[in-house]
Amino acid sequence: MTSKQEQKIKELLEKYNDVLLISMKLAVAEDFTNLLILNRDDADFELKDLLKEKEQFTTHVMKEFLKLNSSSVTNKLSSMDEPIISLGKQNS
Repeated sequence: MTSKQEQKIKELLEKYNDVLLISMKLAVAEDFTNLLILNRDDADFELKDLLKEKEQFTTHVMKEFLKLNSSSVTNKLSSMDEPIISLGKQNS
């Protein structure tokens, strides 16, 4: 990836950061809720009222998720191989 491409991606991520953050927050909270239901981890319904407070619930779930994973995600991302993408036309 060229430095120009990296800069463009950075600019676009900054532009869409708020939308992506909300999307990620909703996805994590939804998956978490589905896991609770599937595994019956809240069988006594302690979280039922909190589930109605969607914004408070999703914010707290995301905050705790990031606390648990921020350093490990960063480490995993930094050690991943960068895929090589060819945008040119291939001749057969």
